[in-house]
Amino acid sequence: MICLRKTRGKMKRYSYRFGMILSVLLLIGTAGLASGQGLPVMKGKKVVATINGEPLTLDEFNRELTSLHKGRVEDKKPGKQDRLELLRRLINSRLIVQEAKRIGLDELREIQMMVDAFSKATLREELMERQVKDIKVDDKEVENFYKESVKEWKVSSLMFEKEEVATKMVKEVKAGRNFDDLSKQLVLEGAAKRGEEGQYLKVKEINPQIAKVASQMEVGSVSPVIPIKLGFVVLRLEDIRYPEDPEALNQARQEALKQKRVEALKSYNAALIKKYVKMHQEVLDRIDYESKAPGFEALLKDKRVVAEVKGENPITVGELTQHIKQQLYHGVESAIETKRLNSRKAPAFEEMLYRRVFRKEALRLGLDKTESYKNKVKEYENFLLFGAFVKKAIVPDVKLKEEELKTYYNEHKGEYTFPEMMKINSLVFAKRQDAEIAIEKLRKGTELQWLSINAEGQVDRNTPGLLTFDGKLLSTKDLPEGLQKVISGARAGDARLYASPEGYFYVLSIKEVLSSRPQPYEEVREIVSRKVFDDKVRNGIEDYADKLRAASDVKIYLKD
Repeated sequence: MICLRKTRGKMKRYSYRFGMILSVLLLIGTAGLASGQGLPVMKGKKVVATINGEPLTLDEFNRELTSLHKGRVEDKKPGKQDRLELLRRLINSRLIVQEAKRIGLDELREIQMMVDAFSKATLREELMERQVKDIKVDDKEVENFYKESVKEWKVSSLMFEKEEVATKMVKEVKAGRNFDDLSKQLVLEGAAKRGEEGQYLKVKEINPQIAKVASQMEVGSVSPVIPIKLGFVVLRLEDIRYPEDPEALNQARQEALKQKRVEALKSYNAALIKKYVKMHQEVLDRIDYESKAPGFEALLKDKRVVAEVKGENPITVGELTQHIKQQLYHGVESAIETKRLNSRKAPAFEEMLYRRVFRKEALRLGLDKTESYKNKVKEYENFLLFGAFVKKAIVPDVKLKEEELKTYYNEHKGEYTFPEMMKINSLVFAKRQDAEIAIEKLRKGTELQWLSINAEGQVDRNTPGLLTFDGKLLSTKDLPEGLQKVISGARAGDARLYASPEGYFYVLSIKEVLSSRPQPYEEVREIVSRKVFDDKVRNGIEDYADKLRAASDVKIYLKD
């Protein structure tokens, strides 16, 4: 049987919110928004505390509460101590940021460059969010995405080694020969192999070459010859169906909205380019990065103008070339040799235009004056300063001794152990009585293999949702909780009966047991070292912040 399915594959996304470092270094428990009743007001904002005269606003405090609480499943009502603990840690963090500024870390070139790059990107994002926030999708658009995502095809297919044989079959079907009769004949003759048939396949699971052809076919029609990696395929499209899938419907709505937003931003970008930019297309067209003359290095110094931007410096050939160079992680020469450089020209130029016009329009609209923009930039700068201070003032004093690593290991051996492992074989029954009969025979010496052939009432092993035990070594801690209790304390040769929540009865034959045991210190030393180091850094941060606090003017207004 041939397989029409394609294999599946698997961006990390990073957040630079200042509050996230607290969630790692200074994590607290469940928290909820503070009401702000009775708090003083400074510059129109309620204040929960001041640190050397600098206000910590209620909005900032609640943003951190929301950030830390996001993703938690607990529904525990937050208490006074939860909020006061977070407030203490926020004050300590603010003190460290103030100290970082006092010693001039905010004037470091690398910090300023990173903040500048972040602020420009954030300004563009603010404009994009403003443009797409009111975009909506109608049911028809969602339905189109939904049907494509859940669509399933039922096909009958044959695979051929020789293209001429496949071509001949297609011609004979077109001439009136019955597809099924011809398929049987070709399979019997060994001229073709029967493919998947009689089952519905999701479109996204099907080989892309085959899916491309099938998408243009009508139910009942026969395809032309489709070349694939393993040979040639001819198929008949038997049916199309659209199963109900609430999760897919929600994803389709999100995908439809995403596409509509992308299209809106493309149109907006084109309008801004028309508004602000005068193109010099002839200059852009003449740039040849893969030609020996004048050469890439010469183009880096080229002052010819590719585009004029109103009120700003123009984009030159040299700037475009430098932008492309920054994207070449494996070097210019390699890209030139493989003829991949000229293909980068258009997208790099479009990116430069987008950055220029979006930032220009955002500034025109005054988005750099908004609280949203200012908060994001401030939080990012604080994040950088906090990290730079820790690296400069805390980390150098952290020393690790072998003795303390071993002491930590000995005190936490339970965290560094190989889990209990077992080899288990099983039979599955629909009724408890049949399972009890089988387990009794097993305990009296009957071979499991004999029972698997002769015992009555067994469940088909292909039944969806069944647990699989095929004698391979597995970790008992990964098994369902009820099953863990059933096999607890089992030894090799034991037989146990497990009734699953799904209503199946498992006869378990324990073949081998490897008891849980500590991992050797040498194997986990690096992990232990990181843990002890992190603990020391965290304690160092707390100690330093406490010293700063003792010498600072800190006023707290949040009482409940």
